[in-house]
Amino acid sequence: MIQKLFDFFLQRSAKKLDGYKTTIGGIGMILTGIIGLAGHYFQDQGLPNMEIDTALTTITGGFAVLGIGGKIEKSMVVQKNLANKLGHPVGTLDQ
Repeated sequence: MIQKLFDFFLQRSAKKLDGYKTTIGGIGMILTGIIGLAGHYFQDQGLPNMEIDTALTTITGGFAVLGIGGKIEKSMVVQKNLANKLGHPVGTLDQ
């Protein structure tokens, strides 16, 4: 029963966040890298310590995720517009 409620909650949350999940993930990676850098340089503040290379790689990965997510969103919009112009239901262009 608990598993069904958990699945229902996750499915509902995923539908509401559709289109924002990649952006949230990219921003999360960037913030994780920034906090890791701050923890490396200010060790007495109680922040998680991360090596400089790891933190910079995490920040770079976050920017890459944001860029890829933007491209995916643009391609989805173009596909929907093309499907509407051709009179096909959305998602049936590849058939």
